[in-house]
Amino acid sequence: MRQKWKAAILLLTVISLLGGCFSEKPALEDLGPEGKGKITVLYYDEGNFYSDYGNNFNAKYPNIEFEVINTGQISEYMQENGTTYAEEYLKFVEKHKPDIIMTGSDSFEKLAQEGKLYNLDPVIEQEKFDLDGYLPGLIDMLRERGGGSLYGLAPNFNTSVVYYNADLFREYHIEPPRNKMSWDELLELSSRFAGIGSGDDRIYGFSDAYGFADDLFFKLAGSSSLRLLDAKREKIIFNTETWKEAMEMTANAIRGKAVYTAPLEPVASGTIIHSQTEQFFQGKLAMMIGSSWLIGDLRNQSKDKNGKGINWGFVTAPVDPAAPEESAFTDVYDIYAIASDSPNKRAAWEFVKYMNGPEMAKAKSRSFRGELPTRVDYMKEVDGRSMEPFYMLRPQALSGSLWWGLEREFQYGFRMEFSNLLLKELKEMVENGKSAEEAAAAIEIEGNALLKQAREAEKAEKAKTGKK
Repeated sequence: MRQKWKAAILLLTVISLLGGCFSEKPALEDLGPEGKGKITVLYYDEGNFYSDYGNNFNAKYPNIEFEVINTGQISEYMQENGTTYAEEYLKFVEKHKPDIIMTGSDSFEKLAQEGKLYNLDPVIEQEKFDLDGYLPGLIDMLRERGGGSLYGLAPNFNTSVVYYNADLFREYHIEPPRNKMSWDELLELSSRFAGIGSGDDRIYGFSDAYGFADDLFFKLAGSSSLRLLDAKREKIIFNTETWKEAMEMTANAIRGKAVYTAPLEPVASGTIIHSQTEQFFQGKLAMMIGSSWLIGDLRNQSKDKNGKGINWGFVTAPVDPAAPEESAFTDVYDIYAIASDSPNKRAAWEFVKYMNGPEMAKAKSRSFRGELPTRVDYMKEVDGRSMEPFYMLRPQALSGSLWWGLEREFQYGFRMEFSNLLLKELKEMVENGKSAEEAAAAIEIEGNALLKQAREAEKAEKAKTGKK
């Protein structure tokens, strides 16, 4: 009996030892006792890199060295080669082979699809890196762009809110805006300022950041989860009830002076555009849409036409009543990823982890300049004003984007042509009484002709240069 017990104990010991020998290999090995490493990183320029992240990181990891590759060179290559930023950016990454890749949303998706980025999921699981503290929906959005896996993290994000002049609302006994209003509700509120003042002293209820009618329309449509292309992404579908409603809503707001817009004329490439912030500062605009960067201007210039400080506040941007927890205005501009073929993945991960961690979010919030940390617990208020409206809504799914299906570089040239078509039809509605039905039908026909023309021009250019 004793022999059987001894045999059982021996067997258990062997199994335990074998379990240790064959335990799962860590996703990334440790740096070692001295924590040494060297990594190359894409950034705007070396000075800004160290002031933004490098100095803080090196205070904690003094033995990790950086080589900063200046992405400003990409613009020079564009001018030399007559190419797009996206094309030169991908060539730039291939040429320099950085360990850490700073990228925008579109290039991030393409790099992930091509297997150029390291999947962070295993090391995040290994180290129990906290993903729960991020802006709701942000990690889901990054996973969507990575085909289900997490290939990068973003320390900052951008979104827009509706800023309002509380004193104007109080003076004219109008209820101020609130969070999660629909566009119908916002424009109805704005219309209550119509007819107040005249000439240079006219007060408008609302304006887009630059006062262009097409931008206002696209924001309204984007917030309503409208998409320009059909499911196959082959043609424009515009002659529908929902698009007609958006056209009618925009035209009515312009016609009734509920909103300020620039003249409904085509906009030429290279046109200088002016922000409506000055009108807001002067007390001539009750509400305007803007990003978190506007807070800096409000701090420095918030004086109305009488030199009095503006009592400003902000609420969330308008939402789609069918999806009131989502925002079409939220996106990330810099995503940090690790190259899949990087020989320095552990050191690179230490940096990506640090710049996306609580410590850096806390530091950024203390010196707020307009950047919004993606971690929600560190940006509670600015100048005594709650920052909750910036963090209240989830990013809209990528597939819900108005321009979904059009690559951004292609979209840029096509959008200007399409915008001018839209302005022409809005002008006909506002000034000549054209119906939304007629305008939507014309936009669908002419818009598809413009789309076909743009795609043929792109195809010819690719054939000329030998691009795929």
